[in-house]
Amino acid sequence: MSTSADLTISDVAAELRIRREHVLALLKSGAMQGYDVTAPGARRKSYRITRQALEAFKAGRTAQQAKPARRKYVAKQTPIVEYF
Repeated sequence: MSTSADLTISDVAAELRIRREHVLALLKSGAMQGYDVTAPGARRKSYRITRQALEAFKAGRTAQQAKPARRKYVAKQTPIVEYF
């Protein structure tokens, strides 16, 4: 983990157990909030994510218990009786 209060992409990826590329995609899509700390002239972008932004992302992604499926009505079929 990072020593500062804000998390790096690697920190977030480790905490969510996903790849760094997926965290970058979440940032670029706007699903997760972060800020750019890229140095001028750097080849690779560098971002930081606040702990509050990560917790808000997690809260928005929590799974809810599924409702039980409604049973479909199946009409009873009358038995076919064959006479020879």
